[in-house]
Amino acid sequence: MSYLLQPQSHRWRVWCLHRHVFSRGLPRHVSSRGISWAGTCLALSLLAVGCAGIRLDRAFRPSQNDWLMYGGDQSRVNRTTAEIAPPLELLWEYNALAGITSSPLVRDSVMLVTTLHGELQAVNMNSGKRLGYVVLESSITGTPAWDGANVYIPISSGSESLVCLGLNRAERRWAVFIGSIESSPLIVGEQLFVTTLSGVLYALNKIDGEEIWKFETAPKGRRKPIRSSPASDGEVLVFGSDDGTLYGVNLKDGSLRWKYETSGSIFGTPIIKGGHAFVGSQDGWLYSVDVMTGSLRWKYETGSRIFGPASANHDLVFIGSADGKLHAVNTESGKNVWTFSTRSVINSAPLVAGGYLYFGSLDRTLYTLRAETGEELWRLPLEGRIKVSPVLWGNTLLVTYEDKFISALRHSRD
Repeated sequence: MSYLLQPQSHRWRVWCLHRHVFSRGLPRHVSSRGISWAGTCLALSLLAVGCAGIRLDRAFRPSQNDWLMYGGDQSRVNRTTAEIAPPLELLWEYNALAGITSSPLVRDSVMLVTTLHGELQAVNMNSGKRLGYVVLESSITGTPAWDGANVYIPISSGSESLVCLGLNRAERRWAVFIGSIESSPLIVGEQLFVTTLSGVLYALNKIDGEEIWKFETAPKGRRKPIRSSPASDGEVLVFGSDDGTLYGVNLKDGSLRWKYETSGSIFGTPIIKGGHAFVGSQDGWLYSVDVMTGSLRWKYETGSRIFGPASANHDLVFIGSADGKLHAVNTESGKNVWTFSTRSVINSAPLVAGGYLYFGSLDRTLYTLRAETGEELWRLPLEGRIKVSPVLWGNTLLVTYEDKFISALRHSRD
């Protein structure tokens, strides 16, 4: 295995010089008079070797523990069959040096993380050490999608919307402009699906980025932004919009299959389980609709606005709300099973890990509950608010907290 730095453009090198010299500060023994000389030496060294890059020169071995898309897979259900029991202890802490709003992705001991500075960073899962990074044009808000060889990165502004980067040879495969994206791409087969702030759902060929079809939620000028990422059962794509509508679109041709209107904007990504879609709205209700028809099965009132997505196990769906409560609702009846209270907003999905729930709150705490009963088993205070769902890879739990840290936790042997 080898991890090689790749040379980049002149603009890249200038940015890197600024990052390394000025953002991190000068050593105490270097005076201000030495800045020019130190900067010149650093610039020459960077020009010689290239500031940074990612080349993971090996084939990635797939595993059932892989976490390659937002929500874990195309259903976005935020569930893994792996299980890790509390209490947990710190394995390592990673500083991305920039804000993180996206979930980490993991395969074969490599973690990928993106930042609001427009970086894609690769990290060794065993050590927490950075393997390399690349800088894209603008901030990255949504979680990329990774198919093992290529990673598809959404861009929130600028002249590029979606970039396909090949990791094995550090190749920039393609880039397209389809409008600003703050959601997460979805991979189904050889196609890539992504929603935009211009109110359009696109289907692209993941090989070359060519448009296959697009679905517009309304005529131009009347469309509302889409911050919700698409979920799918393999036949229907489901996503919400700022216009308060949940849409069901045929995956094959992009035609509207159904739509269901709520009374508030839908920011969170739907999850799909057992032929049903579950999504929260800013009106404070959790909705369950039939994926094939869009008909309402039930709705559950949380009593507060819902910003984030849900998660589910075999018979319960879990959703957090702005009043700091986590609700467990029966997937068939829509009845409350239990409610757990934190001290601040919950705006990310809990992770279902076997019989446990791991989730965070803006109260700067990671909580562990027993999924079936809501019994609190363990909690971990952190130094920053938790706005991103935890991810479990094998026996390692990844917890992202503001504004730039990821902690890797494992079961304590004590």
